[in-house]
Amino acid sequence: MRKKRIPLEDREDYDVLSEFNGAEDTTDDADFLTDRGKIARSAGFTIGMMILTAVAFALGVAWGTRRDLPTGTDNPISEMVLHVGFVLLCGLLAAAIVLALGALAVGIPYARSKMAESRARSADKRSSR
Repeated sequence: MRKKRIPLEDREDYDVLSEFNGAEDTTDDADFLTDRGKIARSAGFTIGMMILTAVAFALGVAWGTRRDLPTGTDNPISEMVLHVGFVLLCGLLAAAIVLALGALAVGIPYARSKMAESRARSADKRSSR
């Protein structure tokens, strides 16, 4: 796909979103929506990731509660606020790590399959010339 060149005098009123008007989604989802197995696997993976993320959050919170934070303040309320914040941060970081690893586990094979499809289409176009 070739980029559009915009003359300098037209750039002031240029609408950036108009660049995306021509890029229509030509993906046919009919096969996916009729294949109940794919839908079930997709839903199962989503629920599995939700459960793993929740477990990671709980484990991160549990790990954070066992840590002794040297706050250096004599105010028990500020110590409690700092400790609760630290515990929640540990849980959120653990959940984010698990979610990122899950996204990589799905995203890398998906990207490889899409690149293989793109290469196959490119090879077909070159061979038909």
